Amino acid sequence: MKTKMNIILNSGVVLFFCLTLFTQLTFAKSSNGHPSKSTLKIFVEYRLAKDHLLNDNNINVEINGNKIILTGTEQTIYERNQAAQETQDVAENYVVVNNINVTSPFVSDSAVVKNVQKRIFKNVFYGVFDWVTVHYKNGIVTLKGWVHLPWYKSQFQKEAEKVVGVKSVNNELQNTFGPGNIGRRAARLIYNDPMFEGMEYYSNPPIHIIVNNGTVLLEGSVMSEAQSGWASNLVRYYTGAITIKDNLSVIKG
Repeated sequence: MKTKMNIILNSGVVLFFCLTLFTQLTFAKSSNGHPSKSTLKIFVEYRLAKDHLLNDNNINVEINGNKIILTGTEQTIYERNQAAQETQDVAENYVVVNNINVTSPFVSDSAVVKNVQKRIFKNVFYGVFDWVTVHYKNGIVTLKGWVHLPWYKSQFQKEAEKVVGVKSVNNELQNTFGPGNIGRRAARLIYNDPMFEGMEYYSNPPIHIIVNNGTVLLEGSVMSEAQSGWASNLVRYYTGAITIKDNLSVIKG
């Protein structure tokens, strides 16, 4: 059975409903200058339903004084946080109390790791100068590795939070403060070489180049020991790097 909010969303009166609510919020205010509780509750519920966060009455909205209290369930951390954000956008002068629980169907550990990796690798910002590994245990995802821009840490954490089965994220990603001249030179040498040419455009490039204070870390997976050794030698002899750490793994055929 469809909920009242779903009926509204799927009917042809959405525009009329929005205009009616806007009018109510503008004119039907109490003496303290705020919209009535019932009007505000309806508008919050509409906003949540429009963004597919309120389905089959999974969220309850309660207004108590200057607080809007959200209770219920969502399947992902991202949806839980998004529900609070959407509510805050509707009612800027209220305090949003987010008591929504994250509950989800059973997903195997390997499937969670695979799904988190897939989301991060498909993120437009993930590339040659970043390296993220995913670990999962008891509902907690731990992200380890390196990013070359500090705000990428939150980008990749959000991707993990969108995966069903993840109840919290432990973000241990470290900053490299950019690849610098050594990192960019290493990337040109490797990905202009016929052995790796064009592979830098893969969603998850085979070789990731991490630079820290003159030390170059090569992370990723290649098809043979020859590829690993060749990439390492290109960096060792032609970039001016002080130390090379070849952490490349070889994919077994």
